[in-house]
Amino acid sequence: MARTARINIIGLLIVVLGVVAGLIYYTGLIKPEVPVSPNAYPDLLRFRTMSLNFSVLDNASFENLETFGNIPVNPGVTGRNDIFEAF
Repeated sequence: MARTARINIIGLLIVVLGVVAGLIYYTGLIKPEVPVSPNAYPDLLRFRTMSLNFSVLDNASFENLETFGNIPVNPGVTGRNDIFEAF
């Protein structure tokens, strides 16, 4: 008899703890973390002033490159029609 009473008490405690944890979660008593502001990482601010140098595209060796193959590329028959089909 004492064993079943102990099991019932343990079960009741689990249910009560679950209800309390649910109330805490859903009522928002525990506040989520504040999002990080962009000023927290000053190294990322360097990308605002970053510029790309495209002068390499004006180089004669780049302009003399030739295209080989078909354009657009024809991928041919690849993959499977039904990915869930047995092998």
